[in-house]
Amino acid sequence: MKSKILYIHHAGELGGAPKSLSILLNGLDKNYFIPHVFMLINGPAKVLFLKEKVEVTFSKWRLFAFHGTTVSGMSFKLFIKNILHVLPNIFAAFKIINKVKPDIIHLNTSCLFVYGMVAKIFFKEIKVISHIREPLLDNIHGKVLKFFNRTFVDFFIPINNFESEAFLGKPLEVIKNSIDKNLYKFDISIRNNERSKMLLGNSSFIIGFFARFNIENGIEDLLKICQRLKILDKDIKILIFGFEPNILTENIKIIAKSMPDNVILNGMVNNVHNKMQIIDLLISPFKTPHFSRSIIEAQSLSIPVIVSNVSSQNTLFEYEKTGFSYDFGNIEEAVLNILKLKNDKGLYESMKTNSRIYAEANFCHKNNNQKVYNIYNKLIKKEIHV
Repeated sequence: MKSKILYIHHAGELGGAPKSLSILLNGLDKNYFIPHVFMLINGPAKVLFLKEKVEVTFSKWRLFAFHGTTVSGMSFKLFIKNILHVLPNIFAAFKIINKVKPDIIHLNTSCLFVYGMVAKIFFKEIKVISHIREPLLDNIHGKVLKFFNRTFVDFFIPINNFESEAFLGKPLEVIKNSIDKNLYKFDISIRNNERSKMLLGNSSFIIGFFARFNIENGIEDLLKICQRLKILDKDIKILIFGFEPNILTENIKIIAKSMPDNVILNGMVNNVHNKMQIIDLLISPFKTPHFSRSIIEAQSLSIPVIVSNVSSQNTLFEYEKTGFSYDFGNIEEAVLNILKLKNDKGLYESMKTNSRIYAEANFCHKNNNQKVYNIYNKLIKKEIHV
């Protein structure tokens, strides 16, 4: 008899979390499991799930997850949203769980604990997994997430050791996010074609930023780095993918307008495996610790990385072999490493080779997906004590 798995996803936009979930769904054996995705918000991310031939349901009303991680941060407005959306999420959780009647509920972030709570209170036998994709805030809001997740979740899947710290002592397995190493493989014809589309010559050294354009992802550092590079090396261009002006606050728009003319701003894209091949170097200047999918994608494409020295990023690359790190705020250190890679061809080529080798060894989707499927089977067979 097939087991039903209900995946709860918190947002509608494209990004790392829906990409990771789509990779997991891609390898799921539909002969043994029946997947169903429930989205709190209807949006372009549903295309990623529908492509995997999965039934997708989304709320008729825009729901809001209970935030309390370093990615979202916290403000009075966000706090009020958290409180106001608890009851609507409880009702939505009861409705979708009662409809699907799953054996397992897989929460795609810790911010969805309400769905685990409803499962445990009203449906008892359902097993709940929480995918820990972001570190919790070190304050009362993070403690709320920690308490309710530890109370109503049977098994945790942190994507890094850093993210696992709040759930030590509970059943968990650290499983890093994955990439399809066949899809994310360097192809010179794709590179040339994508550069041609953007009227970029093959001679330019291009740095890429692939993340949401926000403070948490380090755009303050990014602005200063771009300004400094504009002065020091006019052959360097910076492509930013993740700029969505219609959803940005005014202070973020001001940073965008301050970018020098060596920067090209672009929105989010769903063909990252092609667009990323344009670049020679990836920069991930995150200010707050959380997972950067672009780091593993770049390395799989044989692209070295420059990352800020925050805990969640340090385990995603090999220092001085696949890239460099710099202390956040130390613009000169970041720029120095960028110029070193641009001007030292031997070092650059070595890092390109090492990047692909490192990605294949650490982020293979087949290996990491199987670890998750094994957890499903053990929970269903009650081989994991919860």
